Amino acid sequence: MPLLTNIERRALQKGAKENCQENIFELLKIRFNFVPKSIENSLKNIDDLAFLKQLLISTISVKSLEEFEQLINS
Repeated sequence: MPLLTNIERRALQKGAKENCQENIFELLKIRFNFVPKSIENSLKNIDDLAFLKQLLISTISVKSLEEFEQLINS
């Protein structure tokens, strides 16, 4: 397997981040029928892929959008 250049590595990370953000948004939309723009904007500003993955898992168990928003802001 050839080594990845820094540009390729960053592109893969960016794609993974955007995919995770999109999955979170879609799951919230399915569960709560609506996602406030504030949550959407907050998700777009998160660059930490590990944190996004934690949020993705939390999306399954949160009881409200307010609870999810608290997780984002913690």
